[in-house]
Amino acid sequence: MSAAESWAEGPRSAARERRREGRARRDARLEVAGLVAAVVFVVLASVARALSNGPLSTADETAHLDYAYEVWHGHLPVFERGIQFHPAFGAVPPVQWVSQHPPLFYALLAPVVGPLIDGNHLYIAVIAGRFEDALIAGTTVLATWWAARQVRPGDGVVAVVAALATASTGMLILVGGAIYNDLVNVTFCALAIGLAARALRTGLTTRLVVAAALVGVGGMLSRLVFAVFLLGLVVALFVAPTRAVTARGAWGRRVLAAVVVGVVAALGAGWFYLRNRALTGNVAGSHPAWAAAHLGRHDRTASSVVTDKGFWEQLFAVYRAGLPTTSPLTWVLLLAPLVLAAVVGVVVLVRTLRARRHGSAAADAQPTEAAGVVGRPLWGVPAGWWLAAMMVAVVVLTVFLEVRFVMGGGAPNTRYALPLVPVTAIVGAIGLTALGRIAGTVLTVLWSICAVVAYSSAVGLVTPVGPAIALTATRGDYVVSLVVFAFMVVAAVVLRLRRPPAVGVDAGSEPDVHADHGGRPDGA
Repeated sequence: MSAAESWAEGPRSAARERRREGRARRDARLEVAGLVAAVVFVVLASVARALSNGPLSTADETAHLDYAYEVWHGHLPVFERGIQFHPAFGAVPPVQWVSQHPPLFYALLAPVVGPLIDGNHLYIAVIAGRFEDALIAGTTVLATWWAARQVRPGDGVVAVVAALATASTGMLILVGGAIYNDLVNVTFCALAIGLAARALRTGLTTRLVVAAALVGVGGMLSRLVFAVFLLGLVVALFVAPTRAVTARGAWGRRVLAAVVVGVVAALGAGWFYLRNRALTGNVAGSHPAWAAAHLGRHDRTASSVVTDKGFWEQLFAVYRAGLPTTSPLTWVLLLAPLVLAAVVGVVVLVRTLRARRHGSAAADAQPTEAAGVVGRPLWGVPAGWWLAAMMVAVVVLTVFLEVRFVMGGGAPNTRYALPLVPVTAIVGAIGLTALGRIAGTVLTVLWSICAVVAYSSAVGLVTPVGPAIALTATRGDYVVSLVVFAFMVVAAVVLRLRRPPAVGVDAGSEPDVHADHGGRPDGA
């Protein structure tokens, strides 16, 4: 290159760099706009559901409200003691059948609903409690977006589509429009996934271990099923890359991180499960004998459960909203993105194996942690594959626990699959966006249309429930939610068209070790 060409190349390179930075800023703003729209949509959708559904329409909701009321008065509920307030409307359970759940959600709800119930404003207390759960639904979307950002760092498209998929989950909207403790737990599950991904991609730091310990305690104080995600998080910490300069030091840091998180969770939440065992004889706090005598629940064999089509339909119909569990739309929304993601995963696996086989000599020449070089997860397995294995494991273990639960006489309630929504949303987002720009855009738009149809089935816009103003408010809220939904989809689509993400499970998987990171018998 001549001197004149070199002199001219300098300004051109600076101009390209400025354009690249400007594009990155615009993409970041678009991602934030899509995220905010997803959070606002799920809150509005949950509020619309809350206003159009009869107050205390299920005995489960009444029991959850009573739990918060009892916490407001300074004590935990007891199964045999039953409900401690006397509603003038709605369904009332014969016993306090959610007393087996940990108290975190109810401690958050108690200051809101307790004074209202004491003041004989029960309807307002129900609506206020539902509105708080709608806000918690927003935190679930936010946590899932953050988790997707850790699973696929630098890929704002997947993160926004994951937020869209979470916000559009029909069962999440139904629960966000009622008083149930599920969504606090789902939020912690998403955070556990995100922290596991961050540990695997960037390595162990004190700040990360502290955050993992806090999430572990919070999750175990929300629902017992979080133990599955806590196990996944502990394993991720154990295999994560470290800053240690020797193999022995790396092992020591991994073991210390895993033990600290596990012990802190046990110390922070173990007391409640010991209380369950003292009251019921088991840490889950279940009452199978009472369920058999009063609800007609009986033990089933494992084969009868796993071969029961109704078990799978009821458990995984998370997108049904107001549709029947057998609606084809429900299963298209759930399975189509996951199948696409599975195809992408197989393609990437085949390409990776071929590349390693052709470059085996070069791969063998790479230093390993045993030689004192750190910066990759344990055994040199890429972070993306550890994450894929973790997600498969939490799905399998959660389903296994649900099978065991139904074998003992429980019911396969769709709410019990909600902890898996962050997994299916992130993986499904990868599937929807992994193809070409046009194909990925078309798939995302079609999926979104199906999702909004399902959501609309859950909102009553004709028959008034409660005060007449509630119907007017529901209609207005529903219209605004559709506008926000459209904006959310447009943001995701424009971002997808502007910056197509790299195809691959392990995109961006190389860790940056130099980064500065400073009961009820059916379990209702």
